[in-house]
Amino acid sequence: MIFRGLTLASKFLFIIFIGKYSIDESNLGIFGLISTSVALLVYVIGFDFYVFNTREILKTQTNRISKIKNQLFFHLLAYLIIIPISFFLIFKFGFISIEYVWLLLVLLISEHLGQELYRLFTTLEKSIIANIMLFFRSGAWVWCVLVDYFVLNNPINIKRYIIFWTLFSWVSFVVFGVLLVRFMGIKTIKYSPPDWKWINEGIKTASVFFVGSLSFQVIQFSDRFMIDYFYDKKLVGVYTAYAQFTNAIDVFTFSAITMAAYPKLVKSFVNRKKYDEIKTQFSKHLVLVSISMILIVCFLGPVIFKYLDKPAIFREINTFYTLLGGVLFLILSNIYHYDLYVKKKDGIILKTAFIGMIINVSLNIVLIPRWSVFGAAIATLFSFFTIFILKIYYSKITNINR
Repeated sequence: MIFRGLTLASKFLFIIFIGKYSIDESNLGIFGLISTSVALLVYVIGFDFYVFNTREILKTQTNRISKIKNQLFFHLLAYLIIIPISFFLIFKFGFISIEYVWLLLVLLISEHLGQELYRLFTTLEKSIIANIMLFFRSGAWVWCVLVDYFVLNNPINIKRYIIFWTLFSWVSFVVFGVLLVRFMGIKTIKYSPPDWKWINEGIKTASVFFVGSLSFQVIQFSDRFMIDYFYDKKLVGVYTAYAQFTNAIDVFTFSAITMAAYPKLVKSFVNRKKYDEIKTQFSKHLVLVSISMILIVCFLGPVIFKYLDKPAIFREINTFYTLLGGVLFLILSNIYHYDLYVKKKDGIILKTAFIGMIINVSLNIVLIPRWSVFGAAIATLFSFFTIFILKIYYSKITNINR
């Protein structure tokens, strides 16, 4: 929890630093589009295959190395298919300057491998090691940026900062990868042909989860690309600054409350009375903490935006408040999301996420050209509100049929 908090704080500090000391909001926009591209592509390449492999690894301790190797074969195939297509679209439409092409490629691969390694440590019940790795991969580089600017007196340079991020990402992957090899007692690694039957089974299993996860990623990130397409990177920078706050609230509530409640909900499901008690307690804590954090951010946000001294960020403040409303519905929908999950209603979860994504993309196309970043915030709010209502409805229906 400490290292997750440090990682979150480091990212938050970087956004404030760039927002304050850059000439305008463009640097925030450039970084926002790069980080968003990496986040989206990590999900697409990952395909949520870890969901299948986690179950397989936990099922039996035999053939763990073979399962990991087969997963890597799958990801290699994904690299060869997805990266060329996605890079063509990203650079063709000018979302990111062509000067970042090789740097983005190297960063994307290290971030994806690092994410899979993080999940593997978590699966093997080494969550402390996983979170230490997460900090070195995603947070520690920010402190090098601060030293570079305040101590070495170098000018702000987003490309140099992305290089810092890439170096830390690769070093953390190599160091913790070696640690995993030692932990698993791997002495030699021999080549063996991929088990395509096993991989195909994994694709079928993971595809359901992938569509749901990707739908949420599209809702949270696609608006940046549309803002850049219809306007410019300055407005992307404004939106990125606001989104950092909402993301912090979402990550904190998930780490502090949802992660702790989820195993209890699963274990108690066989006992209806016990399950209802835990669900009620989970609901109360989530509502109390999320509303409290949003109220605090409503006060702190404008203070920080004023400190950044960027007129556009303060001028679009209604967008910020609208996004806070959206994240509230996202967080509260988790109450019913995990209720549906423990009832094994994966199809319903997938359907609600997909509906939310279609609504979000459609509204973004209509509202962003008309209302700029405020239109994007309205689309996000309405999408998460729709998902929230649908999950309440299906949760109640499944209670009746239980």
